[in-house]
Amino acid sequence: MTSRVINQTKGEIVAELHKADQAMQLADTLAADCQYQEQFAVVELVTIYETPRPLKPR
Repeated sequence: MTSRVINQTKGEIVAELHKADQAMQLADTLAADCQYQEQFAVVELVTIYETPRPLKPR
């Protein structure tokens, strides 16, 4: 799965990573670097595949 690190203060996507633990570490590091003046979030992206329903016969 893909995780996004988002700067909630600025409304920007900072990074997309394939490991959630790396994304969380990055968010923590970025928050510490700006002395916690900005908020960061980690969002996990999920893709849902749906099987199409067959058309009803007429």
